[in-house]
Amino acid sequence: MRTRDNVLVGVVIALGLVILSVGLIYLVRGGLQSGYAMYVRVPWGAGIKQGQTVFLAGADVGYVGDVNLREDGTLIITLRINNRFKIPEGTTATIEPNGFFGDVDVALRPSRPSGSYLARGDTIPAGHAGPSMADLLARADSASGRLSDVARSVQVEMVQGGGIADLRKTLEGAEKLVNQLNQIATTQATELSKTTHALNRAVSAIDSSAVDSIVQNFKSSSSNLSSLTGNLEKATNELDALLAKVDSGGGTAGKLLNDPSLYNRLNAALASIDSLTTDLKKNPSRYISVHVF
Repeated sequence: MRTRDNVLVGVVIALGLVILSVGLIYLVRGGLQSGYAMYVRVPWGAGIKQGQTVFLAGADVGYVGDVNLREDGTLIITLRINNRFKIPEGTTATIEPNGFFGDVDVALRPSRPSGSYLARGDTIPAGHAGPSMADLLARADSASGRLSDVARSVQVEMVQGGGIADLRKTLEGAEKLVNQLNQIATTQATELSKTTHALNRAVSAIDSSAVDSIVQNFKSSSSNLSSLTGNLEKATNELDALLAKVDSGGGTAGKLLNDPSLYNRLNAALASIDSLTTDLKKNPSRYISVHVF
């Protein structure tokens, strides 16, 4: 009796698990959801399965009802769209990855907001599919391979080819050059300090009173030169006035200079005096009579 009861309990539990599993699969595939059919044609290898979500501009609008494998290399995907939603014209359907475990969804992307919609049962044009996880892994493998090639080249050039040793020598040479420059800068700073002290001593050795005396002498000489210049200018003005008066013919000097007849008479008188002097020397008795008693 107890054995039969245990068997019945086991059978009931098994039936319950089967019913629960079937129900879950049915719910996952959207069995309780209603909607109209739309179709998408995509190439083989899309990885789409029944029950996966359909998104319209990021909103959940339905699920994948069926996937039909065609011999021409395409998959005919039946979409179940909720009756509350309409698909705008210009919409494209793409298969996009969802998560890191190979799951994919159907993404419906309208080109722009539109008041016109596709009819129920139409085939939605397929858009450019996004990269799958396999594509991403392949690109990661390619990038990893290239990185390995770069690391191998660096190892060959820097380690086996002695590049690290050359770099170390270059750094050591640069360090020596910096030290030499520091020494030169220190020496130049010392010499500049000495020159500055020498200039300060030379400046302090200059007698300020002597400098003041020299400056006063320069000022006095400049004043005397200014006075002499004024006197010369005054004398020049007076000489110009005298010459102007002489040139105008006023006074004796002006008449002598400007009257040629007077010059001629004076010249004739001088000639007569010269002639009389000469005759006097030759014949003094003619002019001087001496009688002795």
